[in-house]
Amino acid sequence: MLVHTSVLDLKYREVDPKVWIYYSPLCLFIIFNFHNLFIPIYLYSFIITNLLFLVLYKLSLLGGADLFLNVILSLANSSVISLVPSRFSIIGLEPLIIVLYSSIAIFIFSLINFIKYYRYVRNLPFSKRVLLALSAKRIKIRDFINSKFLFPLTEIKEDGSITLREYFSVEEDDKYWRELYSKLVNEGKISADMYIWVAWGIPVIPFMLIGYIISLIIGFPI
Repeated sequence: MLVHTSVLDLKYREVDPKVWIYYSPLCLFIIFNFHNLFIPIYLYSFIITNLLFLVLYKLSLLGGADLFLNVILSLANSSVISLVPSRFSIIGLEPLIIVLYSSIAIFIFSLINFIKYYRYVRNLPFSKRVLLALSAKRIKIRDFINSKFLFPLTEIKEDGSITLREYFSVEEDDKYWRELYSKLVNEGKISADMYIWVAWGIPVIPFMLIGYIISLIIGFPI
């Protein structure tokens, strides 16, 4: 499931809702794992992770596919025996462990981005400086127009005015922005060689796959 939906997330940045119908029977695996669970630990792990995903979904910071996946994964992998013995993985902390390792993977990715782009944001206010360096990259408009799954944080309006925003919504259509900026270039309102800040629509599911694999190897080594 994770491999399949990771490929879809990378290729299309969305997963057809019918896919989750096909994989929903995996939730029944909790029946076979139930005898291993320490219910308070499992309920805590299940509720915290899915509540977090729900809040991020409501804030348009995550897509519905990420939420569906986490619910199915939390039920299907409620108890896991890792290569390195880990009692917490067995008794029900696995949903939280997967999210923890996935978040660490995303943070490492962001940290590499920070090192690469921090020199370009030194003249900005501290909050914008950190957010841009962690989550955005600086490219020419001509490259943005020819890109895919990038969203401009340097927002240029029809009249050519420019504002710098700190985030974008996953509900936005990257095609709309590419067409708008192409139109502004053709009208001579902006230059194709102008640098702008853009954010990548991060595919969360592949990072969850990474987190799951790590959890199978080392569990929660405490």
